[in-house]
Amino acid sequence: MATPRGIWLGSAFAALGALGFAVKSILIKIAYQLAPIDSTTILALRVLFSVPVFLLMAWQGNRESDSLSLRDKLVLVWLGFNGYYIASFFDFWGLQYITAALERIILFTYPGIVLLLNAVWFKRAIRRHEYGALALSWLGIALVFYNDLSLSDQPGAVWKGALLVFVSSVTYAIYLVGSGRVINRIGSIRLTGIVVSVASGFITAQFFLTHPVSDLKQPAGIYWIAGALAVFSTILPIFFTSEAIKRIGANRTSIVASVGPVFTIWLGYLFLNEGVSFMQLCGTALVLAGVLLVSAH
Repeated sequence: MATPRGIWLGSAFAALGALGFAVKSILIKIAYQLAPIDSTTILALRVLFSVPVFLLMAWQGNRESDSLSLRDKLVLVWLGFNGYYIASFFDFWGLQYITAALERIILFTYPGIVLLLNAVWFKRAIRRHEYGALALSWLGIALVFYNDLSLSDQPGAVWKGALLVFVSSVTYAIYLVGSGRVINRIGSIRLTGIVVSVASGFITAQFFLTHPVSDLKQPAGIYWIAGALAVFSTILPIFFTSEAIKRIGANRTSIVASVGPVFTIWLGYLFLNEGVSFMQLCGTALVLAGVLLVSAH
């Protein structure tokens, strides 16, 4: 049973993890403003800074645990391809077209998508309060989306960006459902190290297949942003979230992490001059209410 100190510490780790993931959207938008860089290049630079840590995690986990079967290896490759490569690529791509706040709100559809996937694939019944949570979340997303659409002079770009980020949310939800089936057997640190390393391989391959090596030469500011993405929005948030789950469990961690969209809205206002409207705040509140309703039961 968690002690009061453990609950406070776990909650702090969860909040720090949410802040780190919220900062990711802001940093990517700043990179797009700073230089004519595309999503594939900034994603590749992020990987080059962060992958050594995840390779170390994978190596340490393999050294301390039993060897993996061929089936386990294939599952991990699939999880890495789907959960961190595809999800990250579509997320970074979508941020070229929509605000950081809308991106973070759309990504928070993943708890509801997990519910639906478990219902379809594993015949898990959806309870009444979960239907309510889905309704609240989708209504909130519709409000924020309508707000951004009505204020944009390029509505087609908003539709495109929203769709790309939604694909990211779906693929991340698939990753969560799939990883939940193997995480106890493989271990969370080992699984994370392997799947992120696999995804990094796909990201690097995509870059070199579609871009000249010279595209890695960027202004110094882009390297600082890529380094910050690697440390503060990849490595540390994953560590903080793992520590939070260890201390207070996945449900409480999800509840605390639901402050992520709020962080993104205010960071976008402070650093990107993104507007904060009443409709946007109402939509965000509905999405958070939906997440809380799912996580609290």
